[in-house]
Amino acid sequence: MFIRALLVAIIATISTGWINHIIAWPAIYPVFSGFLVGLAMGEPTVGMIAGATINLAYLGWITAGGSMPGNLSVAGVFGTALTILSGADPKLAVSFAIPLSLIGILMWNLQMTINVFWVHKADAYAEEGNTKGVQLMTYLFPQLTVFLINGVPAFLLVYFGGDFFMNLISNLPESFINALEVVGGLMPALGIGMLLKFIGKKKLIPFFFIGFFISSYLGLNLMAIAILGAAIAAYSYMSSVKKESLFDDEGDESEEKSEHDTGSGKKLRKKDLVLHWFLGLSQECAYNYERLQATGTCAAIIPIIKRLYNTKEDISAALKRYLVFFNTEPCFVGPIIPGICASMEEQRANGIDITDESVISLRTGLMGPLAGVGDTLSQGILYPTVAALACSMAIEGNALGPVLFFAVFSGLMVLLGYNMYMLGYTKGKESIIKLLQSNMLEQVTDAFSILGLMVIGAMGAERVLVNIPISFTVGQTTVIIQEVIDSLIPNIVPLLIILIIWNLVKKNKSITYIMLGLMAVGIIATYLGIFGLAV
Repeated sequence: MFIRALLVAIIATISTGWINHIIAWPAIYPVFSGFLVGLAMGEPTVGMIAGATINLAYLGWITAGGSMPGNLSVAGVFGTALTILSGADPKLAVSFAIPLSLIGILMWNLQMTINVFWVHKADAYAEEGNTKGVQLMTYLFPQLTVFLINGVPAFLLVYFGGDFFMNLISNLPESFINALEVVGGLMPALGIGMLLKFIGKKKLIPFFFIGFFISSYLGLNLMAIAILGAAIAAYSYMSSVKKESLFDDEGDESEEKSEHDTGSGKKLRKKDLVLHWFLGLSQECAYNYERLQATGTCAAIIPIIKRLYNTKEDISAALKRYLVFFNTEPCFVGPIIPGICASMEEQRANGIDITDESVISLRTGLMGPLAGVGDTLSQGILYPTVAALACSMAIEGNALGPVLFFAVFSGLMVLLGYNMYMLGYTKGKESIIKLLQSNMLEQVTDAFSILGLMVIGAMGAERVLVNIPISFTVGQTTVIIQEVIDSLIPNIVPLLIILIIWNLVKKNKSITYIMLGLMAVGIIATYLGIFGLAV
């Protein structure tokens, strides 16, 4: 049990510490972290199904700018572990996970607050030009903080909690267990409603209904609808995109040559650039309330600084340039910014007049627009689309679901992020501003949104599992309300629940209150015989 508890503690630390996004970002999401917890505890199938069940309630949860409506990492890791420890049906996992995710907000606040101390220590090391000190304040001490806040409670839960939670579940009335299962069937509607607010442009919303009713009437599975959605998205993009390239004019080419042709001066090597991009995938591992990604961004550019500058004074000045407030989407689109910064540092080291203020101003100016594009793409479209497919497979007992999620999500992160970094380095700030001013990014986002909305629509039809079991007798005939409804419009009850939640979210009602209200409605309606679990 010690080894299992330690492994779960490590998973809890990785999923919250963000030491490197290739592994840590997928581990934030329960469809993957639940699978890992299941493997660690010797129950991979239960962990996989529990994690996927939890994840469906969080398809639309966006964490941007340091805000966190619920601690998704805690929900996945602790909720799955608790499900396994108690021997409960995985359908109950989301009922365990939701209160844990709210407690997890306090854990997150504590982590972000303590990390402020480490950024101030990094300031002191930067003043000395001590790159190793900055790295320790970025990669080591914040991770120890996460381990104490998240890892130790996870260890204690697994090591000591088995008998207690098993007895707790065994003493719950069967009627209450049934009510919790209904709550679990309702919760995917919350994630879908939140997601519709985030990516549901008015002109694209019909694609959600297309996905929903194709699944309801034709019975196509999620993968088939995803393929159809991809084809429609590709057609939409190719029909709207302009033929000319943004970067094929002579002015840009001459600019690129002038920026990077430094003659016999200092030049960055390819491996310096690759290392800078790779370390940038860890720029949130010292996330803090005061300066958010500043410490991680500074530590990531240290290989560039050490290649270009030799004196303590120059190294200190460079470190301090990157220890100012910074926050953007770090992995998919955001790497454009560190790519530009590497180019500017190379030029500066070769005598071109680039001031501290110009570097800071450029980063500050680009971080907002790129965060908007990057968060929409990564958290609003790619994650829910891939997670929806993975959850559907996992709930059916197919272990390829979480493996697919990790491979596709991290693979796209590496492919897109690396190329964005190199685009920033080679094309420079003017071409990136030109890209942001064009409508190409909007066209790409719309195309991905079409795919995502169709998949999420189908997910709503498949995974919001609730019915109305009320029946009455007319003469010799028993009339069941749900059968009458299905004969008119299949899955209309789940659709109405999704639309109600979407309307509440659009009105900026508290997500926590909506979630707790949905739990209360599910339990009360089950006891009154209004709701039952659809199978």
